[in-house]
Amino acid sequence: MSKRLAALALISVVATGVLMGSATNIDTHHFGLAKSVPEADSSLSSLGAIQLWFTQVPQDNSVGIRLINSAGDLLETGPPMQDRGDLKSYSIQVEGELGSGTYTVAWRGIGDDGHVVRSEFSFAIDAH
Repeated sequence: MSKRLAALALISVVATGVLMGSATNIDTHHFGLAKSVPEADSSLSSLGAIQLWFTQVPQDNSVGIRLINSAGDLLETGPPMQDRGDLKSYSIQVEGELGSGTYTVAWRGIGDDGHVVRSEFSFAIDAH
């Protein structure tokens, strides 16, 4: 009977590991931001474009990227453009030169599961 209990305990440990591994894999497959240029909380002397890399290819026409100044004003940019070489990457061109201050990048997109994901991050320009 002790061999049977040991076998059940081993099966339980393996099953728990498989379930935890599955949960980890599910989390890594959610749509979100993988990296950005500029990086969140970074400080730059100038900026001509913003580039975002997502964790999966966004659904067609679902990506929006906005640039907002510290007063909350929406700044002029070009439209979001998908990188032909990396379909997970989108960028916008910044219109004009940004002055010193803090800026926010607000983005949205839709991943494989059909859920709209929105988030934002800030960066600073130190034009001196």
